[in-house]
Amino acid sequence: MEKEEKVVVVLLVMALSSLSTAYLFFGQELAGAGQQSEGKALQYTHESEVGEKVSLDAEVLSKRFTYTGDHLLLEVNFNSEVLSIFIPKTAGADVLNELINEGDFINITGTVSEYEGKREIKVERKEDIVLK
Repeated sequence: MEKEEKVVVVLLVMALSSLSTAYLFFGQELAGAGQQSEGKALQYTHESEVGEKVSLDAEVLSKRFTYTGDHLLLEVNFNSEVLSIFIPKTAGADVLNELINEGDFINITGTVSEYEGKREIKVERKEDIVLK
């Protein structure tokens, strides 16, 4: 290799090591920028926006499975507002259906979403619903 080629290789190695170091120190923070961190849910309010991770305590009014997909839908009473809670089959819908009954008080953690113009909370894991 000629002298110029060696310089280019050294500069590339230095640039890669700088990027690697920056990623190790700042990458995880930058990768999660703009997202709620795991476990840090905000208290649900009527002003909560779609995409926010929220938590709330509510009473179960009804439960049923969807017509397709075997997902569980809960209707809950939260401060005189009826909210839908969507529990995908992959999030333990079958297990939660066995544990939860109408009239139970539960703590729910999930993401605010909208389905057919109606606000709902989507649960990602069965551990995100806790009986009170």
